[in-house]
Amino acid sequence: MQVTRRLLPIVLFCAAAAAAQNPFVDVQHYRIEIDVPAAGNEIAAIAELTVKPLMSSTTLELDFGALEIDEVLVEGERAAFERTGERLRIETGVRAAPFKVRIRYHGKPADGLFLQANKYGDHGAFADNWPNRAHHWFPSVDHPSDKASVELLITAPAKYGVVANGTHTATTTLPDGRKRTHWSEPAPIPVHCMVFGATEFAVVRAGEAKGTPIEYYLYPLDRERGVREFGRTQQIVELYSTLFGPYPYGKLALVESSTRFGGMENASAIFLDEKRIDGHGTMERLVAHEIAHQWFGNSVTQREWADLWLSEGFATYFGDLFFERADGAEAFAQRMRESRDAYLKANANGSRPVYNRTTDLSSLLNRFTCEKGAWVLHMLRGIMGDAPFFAAVREYYTEFRDRNATTEELRAVMEKHAGQPLDWFFQQWIFERGHPVYSVTWNWNEGKTAITIEQTQGGTVFRMPMVVEVRSRTGSQRQTVLIDERREQIEIAIEQSPMIVVIDPEEWVLKEMAQ
Repeated sequence: MQVTRRLLPIVLFCAAAAAAQNPFVDVQHYRIEIDVPAAGNEIAAIAELTVKPLMSSTTLELDFGALEIDEVLVEGERAAFERTGERLRIETGVRAAPFKVRIRYHGKPADGLFLQANKYGDHGAFADNWPNRAHHWFPSVDHPSDKASVELLITAPAKYGVVANGTHTATTTLPDGRKRTHWSEPAPIPVHCMVFGATEFAVVRAGEAKGTPIEYYLYPLDRERGVREFGRTQQIVELYSTLFGPYPYGKLALVESSTRFGGMENASAIFLDEKRIDGHGTMERLVAHEIAHQWFGNSVTQREWADLWLSEGFATYFGDLFFERADGAEAFAQRMRESRDAYLKANANGSRPVYNRTTDLSSLLNRFTCEKGAWVLHMLRGIMGDAPFFAAVREYYTEFRDRNATTEELRAVMEKHAGQPLDWFFQQWIFERGHPVYSVTWNWNEGKTAITIEQTQGGTVFRMPMVVEVRSRTGSQRQTVLIDERREQIEIAIEQSPMIVVIDPEEWVLKEMAQ
């Protein structure tokens, strides 16, 4: 996901307590039926959940907003329920095997699903769940640790197109002239990625990438502009399929939508802000970022919110990596410098670790989980080398596909391919704050350059292998050294007096140089 920075103050209102993981149950499947009106903002809906008990209990607790409940059935029998705030408790009796809970409800969603006019004044409906806002329109365990498959059956005016997660199963014309569209995603995905969009669309079949069909859902007046904005989607999917492993879903749809985010990575149905689609070709970096999320964030999902960098840092880094492969090393380097500068500015205004336990989930979309998270991966690549690094990324994806992962589980895979412990690396870059600030002084005498490197930042003294390069008029000498003390002294032989001493000349390390 990428936040539209001009909308950030609106996003930050969502500071309510985070929905928590439910240790008693595993929701295995959601079947959600929604009736979308031609006008107005009220829905009628039925959610049927297939629930596997994990511990003995006589009640099922779900996250659910303020919509009015008409009926609750457990295995076809009416069940008692009670509500406390945004928690719904259903009397189920003790259950040992998976069971079905069917909840019929109606009303105006307070959040998460918006029924409103788009920028052209056309009515429609778009789900907008991140981080934990899905429960405002369907009952759920609204936490990334409880992934499930999903079906969405959307009844809407006949002129509407409907797009959702997964593959299109059927469209049925109803006696009243409306239509019901059925989409189904068999792979388990996080609740915040379960969405649909319904409005008047121009649908563009944009080909396929390694067998994955690619579709664009655009407002009719934006059809040509959208096609230009999404231009290299096929190449992006092909690259990531080669680097990481097979694309995890049955299709990829890029959907123009009314969303508060610049883009939202909903599994197989990426929503992109209608205001960004202007035909100027400015969305490609965003599109690459959201497509990378299909592997990291959607298929491999962080187990807890504090590990959001496993989604956002990965999407930021691999989103930019596309440009290295497509446009060259300098195009990638420039984007990494932009990420570095954005992080440094944020850190100057208030440092925090990448791993951050907070109940203000919207605050996790920041320069630490995104840009600094991307630099963590870049530094790992620099330490390990390309072949071991990308082998580790492929194994991480393969091992945790359709599952949840933690930073520690990523570390174990990286260590296997690096051939060395990396606990020190993850401790300083993920769990501690800040970055190194280096001061370099040197003097040359009789063919030897004595170099002093000091870390001038407060707090953590960083341990990093670093290339040090001494440049003279006639040549240069390089040496890789481990800098892990507040003050390091090294010596590099070179025949002529140096013009300059440079540390990390290829920019593998997130750092500042003292003035």
